[in-house]
Amino acid sequence: MKNIKEISNIISSFNDEKEIYHFLKELFTEAELMDLSKRWEILKMLNDGHTQRDIASELKVSLCKVTRGAKIMKNKNAISTKYLKK
Repeated sequence: MKNIKEISNIISSFNDEKEIYHFLKELFTEAELMDLSKRWEILKMLNDGHTQRDIASELKVSLCKVTRGAKIMKNKNAISTKYLKK
């Protein structure tokens, strides 16, 4: 996980969201970015009160992926939920 910490430090040093966007586009394939985008959408939909089955159906993802997101949402210390509440 050393590399993830290094990447986190690099991203935190950016002053412009365009730089972050381009950095992510350089590191990840389109498929990886789509997966990341869907994972965030799952969290947003869970936060908005959608059911797990509705989310899986609408986003065409497995119920397991949605359940993983639901576990994150139940964690009171999750960073993701902090940003979803803003």
